[in-house]
This record gives sequence, C-alpha cells and structure tokens, in this order.
Amino acid sequence: MSLARYRAKRDFKITPEPPPAPVVRRAGKTLSYFIQRHHARALHYDFRLEVGGVLKSWAVPKGPSLDPHDKRLAVHVEDHPYDYGSFEGRIPAHQYGAGEVVLWDRGEWLPLGDPVAGLKKGHLEFELRGAKLNGRWNLVRMGKPADKDGKAKENWLLIKEKDDAAREGKQADITGLRPESVADAPAETSEKSAEKPATSAPKKRKGRRAAMPDKVDVQLATLAEHAPEGDEWLSEMKFDGYRGLCRIEGGKARIFTREQLDWSKRWPQLTQALAALKVDEAWIDGEVVALLDDGSISFEALQDQAGYDGVTLAMYVFDLLWLNGEDLRDMPLLERKRLLREVVPGVDDSGLIRFSEHIVGDAAEVYRHACLHGVEGTVVKRVDAAYAGRRDRSWLKLKCSLRQEFVIAGYTDPAGSRVGFGALLVGVHDAGTGELRYAGRVGTGFDDRKLAQLLKRFKTLERDEPAFVDPPRGRLAHGVHWLAPKMVAEVKFAQWTKSGILRHGAFVALREDKKAEEIVREGAKVVKAGAKDAPKTKGTRKPAASSASETFEGMRLTHPDKLLFTDPDLTKRDLAHYYVAVADWLLPHVQRRPMTMVRCPEGSVGKCFFQRHIGQGAPAAVEKIEVPEGEGSADYMMVNDVAGLVATVQMGVLELHTWGSREGKLMQPDRVTFDLDPAPDVPWNKVVDGARLVHGLLNEIGLRSFVKTSGGKGLHVVVPIVPEHDWDIVKEWSRSVAEHMAQVLPDYFTAKMAKAARHGKIFIDYLRNAAGATTVAAYSPRARLGAPVSVPLTWDELGGKSRADSFTVVTVPKRLDSLKRDPWHDYAGTKQRLTKKILSLFNTEKESS
Repeated sequence: MSLARYRAKRDFKITPEPPPAPVVRRAGKTLSYFIQRHHARALHYDFRLEVGGVLKSWAVPKGPSLDPHDKRLAVHVEDHPYDYGSFEGRIPAHQYGAGEVVLWDRGEWLPLGDPVAGLKKGHLEFELRGAKLNGRWNLVRMGKPADKDGKAKENWLLIKEKDDAAREGKQADITGLRPESVADAPAETSEKSAEKPATSAPKKRKGRRAAMPDKVDVQLATLAEHAPEGDEWLSEMKFDGYRGLCRIEGGKARIFTREQLDWSKRWPQLTQALAALKVDEAWIDGEVVALLDDGSISFEALQDQAGYDGVTLAMYVFDLLWLNGEDLRDMPLLERKRLLREVVPGVDDSGLIRFSEHIVGDAAEVYRHACLHGVEGTVVKRVDAAYAGRRDRSWLKLKCSLRQEFVIAGYTDPAGSRVGFGALLVGVHDAGTGELRYAGRVGTGFDDRKLAQLLKRFKTLERDEPAFVDPPRGRLAHGVHWLAPKMVAEVKFAQWTKSGILRHGAFVALREDKKAEEIVREGAKVVKAGAKDAPKTKGTRKPAASSASETFEGMRLTHPDKLLFTDPDLTKRDLAHYYVAVADWLLPHVQRRPMTMVRCPEGSVGKCFFQRHIGQGAPAAVEKIEVPEGEGSADYMMVNDVAGLVATVQMGVLELHTWGSREGKLMQPDRVTFDLDPAPDVPWNKVVDGARLVHGLLNEIGLRSFVKTSGGKGLHVVVPIVPEHDWDIVKEWSRSVAEHMAQVLPDYFTAKMAKAARHGKIFIDYLRNAAGATTVAAYSPRARLGAPVSVPLTWDELGGKSRADSFTVVTVPKRLDSLKRDPWHDYAGTKQRLTKKILSLFNTEKESS
C-alpha cells in the first residue's frame, strides 16, 4: 500500500513526524490500533488501524462514543506509516496538520473477517482491546468508494456495538471522561512499544523539600487584549466558577477561596473526593464549577443549586503547588501539570475531580474556537513560568465578551408587572483614590425567584445616602433605594461608554468569594516583551487596528479591519474566521465547480458586481477552470480549499455562486435546483408549504430532495442526480416540473418570471438548471444587511422559527457546533437517475391535457 500521499504532504526536515519506513510483521503477531487527539485547524481524533504494514486512517471530528446510538462521522484520509501510531508531539506551524498531537489511546484490534475485503466492501467489523476502548465496533462507509485520484474523501461512520463495553449518557463520553495521554503508560495490550518521540521542553527545575504551609497565595491572571504568539504559551479553558485552592494532608482535604476563606463545608462531596486522591500531602489549584445535565457549566447554578435540576458539582484542577513534602512552585508550569496529571489522570474515580486540559501554542486560534463554543474565554500561561502567587503577566485571561464584577450600591422600584425590584445600580472603585464611582444600571438577567431572593437581602443593607461619589441625580434618582456597598455582582455587558457607564448589562450571579472594596474597572493590557514581571516572548500580536495585514491559512489578508457588513459590523478578518470555521461543511458544495462571485469592494452597502472570468491578478489560491464559452472556451474561477475561501475575502467577494456540474463533466449537471422565489406579499409559512409540496411531488416519483435557505427571501429544493444528461434535457425536465406545479396549484405557484404574474405566488425558478447558470452555494454569505447565509436544513427543521435569512455569519458556526450530524449527511451518497420515465412524466401530461 502506497504512502506517497503521506510523504508528499510533509517536509521531514521540519516536521517531527516519522518518515515512511517499511514494517515487516512476523506471523502470529496481533494487529495494533492507535487514536490520536489532534488539535489542528479543527479538533478531531485520528483513528488508525494496522492493515498490511500501514495504518489505515480516519479523522473523527467528535471522537469515538461508547453509546451504540451515536454514529460518529469518520472521514477516510491517507494511509500513515506504522511508526506514526506512537507519535506524540507538536507539528510546526505552516506544516500540514500543524498543531498538537496527543496519543489518546492504543491497543490491539481483531478484525472479524478479512479486513482487506471489509475495506473494499465498505464495512469493517472488529474488536478493540485497548487502554480506553474495548468491545466490538463497526466502520461503515457512506455511499460508494471515492475515485482513485484521491481528490474526494470517503465519509464513514464509527459505531459502537451493544455489548458489555457499551455505555449511555455521560458515561458514553469517553473523550471527556478520559482525556489523558497514554504515551507514558505501558502498552499492556499491544506487543509493540509506543515510545514518545523526543520533543523540546522547558528546562526542568526541581522542587525543594519543605514543610507544607497552612495557606498559600493564589496566582491571578491579567486581562489581555490579544493572545500572545508562540509555543512559549499554553491555553486552558476559562472556567465559570469559584477559584479553589485545595490543601490535602493526612487523608483530609480543605478548599479555600482566592480570599483564603475556608469553604470546605459548602462542598463536602468535593473535599471527600480530594481526600481520596493517592497523595500524602498536596496543594492543588483549580476551579469549582456546576455541571448541568447537558455538560455545560453554569455559574448561576453553582450559587443556586436548588433552582436547577440535575446539577453536579465538579472541580477542574490546573496546577500542583505542593506534593508529598516538595514545594513545586518554582518548577516550570508544564512540569507541574505533568505531575498533576499523575495525581488526576483525567477524571478521578468519583467523576468530580477533573484535569484541565491545555493546548500549547496557537493561543489566538484556541481563543477563537472557545468563543465560538460559547465559553467565557481562555487563560493563557507561560509554559516555563513559576507559580508566582500574585497577579502578573505570566498568566493572561482573554474574555469572549465584556464581563466583570461590580459593587451593588442601590436598586430601583419595579415597573409594570415586574415583582421585586427594577434594576441594580452598580459601581467600581477608582483604582487611584478608592472612591466608589457609579457605573450604570443592570436590569436584565433575573427571574422572579432571583428578584425575590435579592430584595430580601437588600432590605438589611438599605441606607439614606448613596455610597457613590458621583451618584445619579434628579430624575435619574427617582425611585432609587441606596444600599451599603457590601454585595458584589458579576455582570456581562456590551461595552463601556466614554463616560465610564456600562451598556446593556445583564446580571450573571452574586460573587460571595470577592470583597466589595477590591472591585475596580478591569483594564485589558497588551503583553509586551521585556515588560516588568512579564517573561520574554518571541513577539506579541499588535492591536488589530494597527495591523496592515494578517495571514489566514497561508493567505495574506490586507486591511483586515475593513468593514464588509453592517448590523452587525463584520470585517474582512471576521469573514475569514467564518470561512475557516465552516470550511469542512462548505467546501464539498463548491469544490471542482466553476464559480461566479459577487464582489463588493466597498462592502455590502456599496456597489457590487458579478465576476466569473478569473482575470489578471487573482490570488493563486483561486484556481482556474476551463469551461466552454461560445465557440471556444474561457477560464473561470474555482475554489477547492480553505486558502481559496480566504482569497475570496481578499478580493472583496461576499457571495459564492456555483454551477450545477463539476470538473470532468461540466456539460452534464449532477444536481437540479428549484429556487422558490416568493413575491413580496407571500407569507413565510406559505413558502414553507410550497417547498414541502415540491418535496412531496419529487418523493412520489422516486426522487430524494434536500432543502436549504437562500439567505434571501426563499428556499432552494435540490435534487442530486447522476451526471449523464446534457443541460438542455435537465433544464427542460425542471421546466416541466415547475409548470406542472403551477398548473395543479395555481394559488401557490407560477412558472412565469414576469412580476405581474407573481402577485401572491411563489415563482419556481427552474432557470438555475441552464448551462452557465449558477446558484448561491451552501454556507455562502449574502451581500445583505446582517450577513445572512444560505444554510442546509433537514426537512424536519423546516417550518420552525427559522426563516430564509435567519442564519448569519455570526450564528452559523454556533449552529454547526451544536449539530450531531450534517443535515445533508447523505446528500453525497444519494445516487439517483432521471430515467426516461421520469423525464417524460410531465411532458406527457401536458401534451394529453
């Protein structure tokens, strides 16, 4: 089996990955499997099975699940050499697959049948005997095998069988429950060694013997504007909870807050779990959080567990300060985390104590992904830093939205039907004078229960005079009750005004772990090399506003802050980030297809024009494709990878429209599109009904169809077909379908383009199915207010709250992250023909009527 594709993608003078080497297996030896967690452009798990001396490989975006009901997408990729199975380390930037690789699991696999025949057939049945995965599994190919040219990738499904190793619910989330590396663990089930390759690491400093102190000072992070660059930094999730410093000694544990308050009695289940850890004595730093049933973290539930069902307290641990008589605080962070992983390998036996995973390097990309997933932010730390026990710049915090603590110093009367109170009056202390300054009102984020609870506490703190040095006066003070400044609230908000007032504040929770007199306005700092108490770095990212250019996927993006969309304001950088986030979903719909682009040099509010010829000066990432035109041919544009998508941003392109045929068979379309374009007076529910009617008709004649929003006013019903008929035949058939619908349901449809004929009706635009005609691509933005996107849906989703322009550049990545599978997951595998019978159905009807 060839490793040519593996070799061609890598420069072994730069990457530490192993070069191809022959492997000779002795008779009777068991076959090995390996799974690597790969933090590349997108986090995924590489599933590798030894077959014929190489590793057959699949990329599994969500990783394996122990639940037989979970069918995990597994994309078949190129073969890897056997030695790759034991690889763990970092693939350098600008190399294929750049990012951190962790050996997540390994062991033996036993094929149930001939594995070569199973691969060819598209169905592998096997048993795993590994460190984490066991029992029987299946790999099932979706659709037909890919072409031998390797341009298209096969989609498979990885499925756990129902057996003793299967699990359901939280216990099925094996990647979350067992995130630790197995590189240093003995390979008990495999006869091959899996030695970890040598990687560069910070110079080790030893711990020192000392008596364990009763208390330690906590390390705090500095708010930063931008993520630092380089592998000198690692990123962790910023947890939305209470900081907890844990002291373990003599089989007993205590948890202290950042203010050194002993809160052990509040969390007895956590102290019991900590006491059960296999250590004699230790100081462990971490964060106490409340986990909801869906696995999300809720700070409000942490404060008010009685108001939530299914809340589980847990503690994520991220630093080890003391261990069995040794003070570790002067050791490098990575070494402390390595020792911590030995104490808490992933999740302890109780499931309550969890190791906080990290990613070395790519801090900006990690932060971006965290924000897309709705996380509060990230904490970025120097890998070689000691534990300073104070706030310094070796720990930085990056927040996805503005969020901080405020002192509550007043409240207003409720209005209308509201109970309790109307809004909080909050403030922050002046860092120079210590005076409490008014910072605005917070009137949202409460339910009736919280309003009543807070009002009860307010009654004991009321006073006659304001605590603010600059309180609101006159009409703004009407109905205000002043409070002693004792309580602290965490608030998320949109922005600060120039006068120091927060905008659009929403209450998150009370912060009983923080002292009111310490609350000041947080100011983001830019990390600079050589700054006092800041370790040196290779370089820092300049503020975005001053950046002349940035690089995405190897493409240079000039003037990244240039505005492309309004309401919300989105820049070139934002659109490039969007394409990187959705590339795996978008590219299958545009690859190898001629493209017409809508270019808007001045953004969506300026003049736009269509371009289909490649022209001079086009970026190299936008590829050329020769198409028939007139009596000759012309060079059109084509996008086949992420770099090409980013290149369109550099060109000022806001919309991507593609042909209905692919390279190699340009004159034989492989899809039919019915563009349902409603008149302005047609309500949305009628458009939905119209799409379902077209879907029903197609289903009756034996054709599967798929639906997507247009990003404008209507819907697209798409029928994948085998590319065997010329454009004229397909266009004529689509016309006959449109006219049939208009004839049978004249109150709904028209097949005439004239606006006079479209009043109150939906125009079934079949002209998209002509040679040279295009349709906006799935996941392409539209050059309209709000940056709407054309989005594939399932038929079950249609008819809910979503409208034709509901999905936007901002919301689509979040939608995709929440999906269990692609709404069009079986589109590529749908092979159906326009038979003679189907082609003649509606023409015959018209002629006989």
